[in-house]
Amino acid sequence: MGFNGEYRPLVRQRSFLLLVMCVLLCEPALAQAQRETTNENVRRRQAERQQQHSPYWDGFILKHQGNCTEAIEKLKPLANRGFGFEDAQSALGECYLQLAGLDVTGGSAPDREETFEKQKFKTALEWIGKAARAGHFGAQAIMVSLYAAGLGPNDDIIEGAKWAHLYLTNPSRLNLGAPIAAVVSIDQIRESMDETSWLIGKERARDWVPLYDKKTPLAPTQ
Repeated sequence: MGFNGEYRPLVRQRSFLLLVMCVLLCEPALAQAQRETTNENVRRRQAERQQQHSPYWDGFILKHQGNCTEAIEKLKPLANRGFGFEDAQSALGECYLQLAGLDVTGGSAPDREETFEKQKFKTALEWIGKAARAGHFGAQAIMVSLYAAGLGPNDDIIEGAKWAHLYLTNPSRLNLGAPIAAVVSIDQIRESMDETSWLIGKERARDWVPLYDKKTPLAPTQ
């Protein structure tokens, strides 16, 4: 009884302090909510959500909406940062492919010579190549599709087999459990060569090492 009696006043004091803190913190917020009209409250909440929004995703959202022209302007500064921004590099490359009039998901293959004359296609290859060489499995899937369509950076179909093996065994894809997105293209490459060529591509994949862009700092905003 003596022990409890000594500490009971401290418990009551702490409870009182917590109550006072709650009143001090909550009362201004309640008062503000009461003073605001419904429209003002909605606008304030929208402004708070906008402050929490990360501009990093703007380009990806625009790409998803099919607005690649504006997406490129958002994605390019991220892609230029190099290592660690392979998602942006791959998305940027896909946008350039779309603006070049290509569909990497399938369809009839366009003429190689005519396609390579398009600057947007050349730019697409540059960005997709950067991301694929760094180990980005989405970019590697696109490389497989390009080789299957006869639009790889070179006309060595064994390189297509190499990218197919790299994509199939990509650790990031396997860890995420991502489904194989380039099944048709992989089958096309496999059927276009003999067993020896396919195995040579597999051997190239075993000897492959990732190549990363030098990471550059984000330019300061004016």
